[in-house]
Amino acid sequence: ENCRKMEEFVWSEPDILPILQNDVVLASLYVDDKEELPEDQKTKIDLGDGQIKKVKTIGDRWSLFQQVNFNNNSQPHYVLITPDGKVINTPVSGYMPKEDFKKFLECGVNYYKTIK
Repeated sequence: ENCRKMEEFVWSEPDILPILQNDVVLASLYVDDKEELPEDQKTKIDLGDGQIKKVKTIGDRWSLFQQVNFNNNSQPHYVLITPDGKVINTPVSGYMPKEDFKKFLECGVNYYKTIK
């Protein structure tokens, strides 16, 4: 899976790991988490055009969150946001070379430092 491949081969690189550890707050939302939600949090969402999405697991919740907020359902999907939820730069998806991921991270970190 591309998510695990990114974590194993890109995140662990010596010029990537310090950025993830020191410059960003990393939140991983796993769409494959099969843990059932409490009954009062299970729901059905009308996506339009007759499509009904059942939200029964934690993974369902995160998948819907990604779909609704970023109009994307691919994994991995990386989004850099400010603490108040503003998207910093263009999100990226899928496995990518280390240098591309590093540029993505540095672009977001540098932008955030300039607006702070």
